[in-house]
Amino acid sequence: MIHGHGDDAFRYADDIKMNFSSNLPGFADLTALKTHLATKLNVIGTYPEPEATSLEAILAEELGIPQTCIMVTAGATEAIYLVAQLFQGWASVIPQPTFSEYEDACRIYNHVISYYDNDDMEVLPDNRVYWLCNPNNPTGNVMLKALMSHVIRKHHDYTFVVDQSYEALTTKPMLVPNEMLDCHNLILLHSMTKQFCIPGMRLGYITASPILIDRLRQLRQPWSVNALAIEAGKFLIENHIEVIPDKNAYLEEACRLHSELSKIPGLMLMDSYTNFMLCYLEHGTSAHLKQWLIDNYGILIRDASNFHGLDNHCFRVSAQTVKENEALIDSLKEYLRNF
Repeated sequence: MIHGHGDDAFRYADDIKMNFSSNLPGFADLTALKTHLATKLNVIGTYPEPEATSLEAILAEELGIPQTCIMVTAGATEAIYLVAQLFQGWASVIPQPTFSEYEDACRIYNHVISYYDNDDMEVLPDNRVYWLCNPNNPTGNVMLKALMSHVIRKHHDYTFVVDQSYEALTTKPMLVPNEMLDCHNLILLHSMTKQFCIPGMRLGYITASPILIDRLRQLRQPWSVNALAIEAGKFLIENHIEVIPDKNAYLEEACRLHSELSKIPGLMLMDSYTNFMLCYLEHGTSAHLKQWLIDNYGILIRDASNFHGLDNHCFRVSAQTVKENEALIDSLKEYLRNF
């Protein structure tokens, strides 16, 4: 695991007033969940279920898939490391830039890693895993659902790991578990952390064929998902809780932020179809900009220079409230005017 992920506000004491570094909106309404969990605190006095079976049953019914096709994990990150362990020693193709934990997990379990270079593809071992983040972090790009389904079904020589952690934060169609049950070379990763804006809970799940799920279960440690997280997951799914009051309006605001930032001289943005976006500075560095924004405005951004394939001109931001977004736009204009 590398240092330098988003949401590192803990490093700056009380200096941060506006946080754009996480890929989650900071204004999510968790009131109902907090109220519910306050009535469930007694669960911390006993061991949780070894495998979060009760939550898996609820999710399976919600998704319309057999319970044998789902496994709840301590966030999508646990799922990533379990998958890497399952395919220990295989070749892993990881197109860049993308979430760094895929590469970190693969290195721990001795994968031969390719960044999708044509020369690599000629010499890679035959046992291959293809990692895809969709929507992709940090770019916000989204691959076409129909194209992905076609490629997965056509290329049985690969096991595809598709991380859909941000599927709830885009309007683009995503792969649906009950439509992909015939694909025994597919592992889908999902994040309730992202869906419900509860990063402190660490809650995710894997959907795949029963054979793959069974093999993954044999690798995991018992009680990896804590009792409060299980209670939270059951409450959120059973009650169809929406923690972002108007998700469409929020995503429209993200589009507006992207458009306004694109107009700033000296700043270039990649196309994004979710709530976060990758930006490129023509002048200055992302590290300098990050510190300048903290010192002058209490604004925190994500220095993206440690993503493989990106350099020290790249940073990422996620849309927040209209007022906060306006503050970000004005501060970036001021910073770039200095050049």
